[in-house]
Amino acid sequence: MAKKWGVVKIKNSEHNKLKGPLTQYGQYKELFHKAAQITYKLNNLSPDETNEKKELFKQLLGSIGEDTEILTPFYCNIGSNIHLGRGCFININCNFLDTDTVEIGDYTLLAPGVNVICADHPTKTTQRIVPKDDNYNNNYIKADGSYDETIDYTFTNTKQEVKIGKRCWIGTNAIILPGVTIGDNVIVAAGSVVTKDIPDNMIVGGVPAHIIRENK
Repeated sequence: MAKKWGVVKIKNSEHNKLKGPLTQYGQYKELFHKAAQITYKLNNLSPDETNEKKELFKQLLGSIGEDTEILTPFYCNIGSNIHLGRGCFININCNFLDTDTVEIGDYTLLAPGVNVICADHPTKTTQRIVPKDDNYNNNYIKADGSYDETIDYTFTNTKQEVKIGKRCWIGTNAIILPGVTIGDNVIVAAGSVVTKDIPDNMIVGGVPAHIIRENK
């Protein structure tokens, strides 16, 4: 199971409006480094080193269904949060910011350059940029609303899971944003940005993606 991170102590009523827990970037560094080491090895294998490739993906990902194929180069933040069904096909240059769970159903296809994003940042600046030392609470903001520049800061993240159903086709360079659930038998047109849930049996496209027609 994915590690559950603690919540940064920001005493601000706006905190309650955030989607997902608030974490500091530093909390992920060890996991990011581990994934980077494995993906570096994966992306530099010879095409003939198929056994090594399978073993590295087993080390990297949370689960991989039977007959699923992943082409390299492949990129992810953590890896262990990614769960692929059987018979999936992940084309080259796909990127997963998997700070939360990513579930992809059986026989779903991801075209080249698809981005699946769980990570996000607060829009409110005083929540996004906070002191490395959490003991400051809100004392780093001056009376005029400016930051105390004598303090060292870091940035924070939020996260939401992404679910993609069975028998979907996600087009080239599509972006799936945090918290999105895509139903079964859905086609997402190339270059689309999916910001909201999509029901079963739909073709969607655009920025932001909208329903074009039913997929029957």
